[in-house]
Amino acid sequence: MLNSKEYIGVIDSGVGGLTVVRELQKMLPGEDIIYFGDSANCPYGNKTEREILKLSLKMLDFLEGRGVKVVAIACNTISTLAEVLKPKDDCRIIGIIEPAAKFVIHTGLKKVGLIATEFTVSNGAYEKLIHKRDSSVSVVSKSSPLLAELIDRGDFGSNAIDSEIKTVIDAILSKDKVKHIILGCTHYPIVEENFRRCYPNISFINPAKEQAKAVQNYLEENNAFAEKNKGGSLSICTSGRPQLYANVAKRLGLNNLTTLEKIIL
Repeated sequence: MLNSKEYIGVIDSGVGGLTVVRELQKMLPGEDIIYFGDSANCPYGNKTEREILKLSLKMLDFLEGRGVKVVAIACNTISTLAEVLKPKDDCRIIGIIEPAAKFVIHTGLKKVGLIATEFTVSNGAYEKLIHKRDSSVSVVSKSSPLLAELIDRGDFGSNAIDSEIKTVIDAILSKDKVKHIILGCTHYPIVEENFRRCYPNISFINPAKEQAKAVQNYLEENNAFAEKNKGGSLSICTSGRPQLYANVAKRLGLNNLTTLEKIIL
């Protein structure tokens, strides 16, 4: 029964999924959220499908044990495998790629760039879901093997971050002069200001907003919203450095962080 479960669960390979938490808190301020970030194994984008599934199921099992009513997969790499993820408790999981694909179609874009991890790009999940709805849309993709890991280190002022952004975006623009680029890894919006500073004339699309809407729609359809005037807490669990998560939570303006703990699954 959904009503017996309290939390919205969120999982990611590291700190990036906190950008989804930010959108969830804006849209659903009364909901309790529990987050797991697997920084000890970040980045996922350079791993095999088998490794990604194994690590993802560990996080899902952990959150199901904490009583979640829905889980947002706040990781594009994991979301490419959303259809084959089978949680033990048959918990509803909501990926981030499909809501983003719907946004591209609904806004009428005819060509769009994509920066993402190696696994997300090679999997072709964005292209598949966009072309399923409109095969005429051009998607120009380029992977970054480094950017998510650089961001997960927490040195947001590093020259290496700007350098990698420029390398990948320039590669996209050399193929087609797109005006809209999807940030296809939830780590990237943490340094969205870097993207905008380097490329002020490009519109960068953050899929986290569309994923938060999908979670809201699911709760509404199942009458599973938290009771009014109750909740709004944030619990963060990580296999990595808790202080990094506290720093990113502050950077993103997250509210009501009540628990921060290190857990090795």
